[in-house]
Amino acid sequence: MKKFILMSVLYAVLILPSLAARERNAVRGVKRAVALFVAYNFLYAFLVLSVWTQLED
Repeated sequence: MKKFILMSVLYAVLILPSLAARERNAVRGVKRAVALFVAYNFLYAFLVLSVWTQLED
């Protein structure tokens, strides 16, 4: 599980911009990319603070 949490950073860097690039309007695509990254960062912080500390090595 720890490895998946760490690898999710790489997935986010690759997948989130590609999802935002599908927008026809460039401004809306940038807003969507920023919103997705903010949402991802909150999820990542939650996983690191709550789940990571519960897991054993």
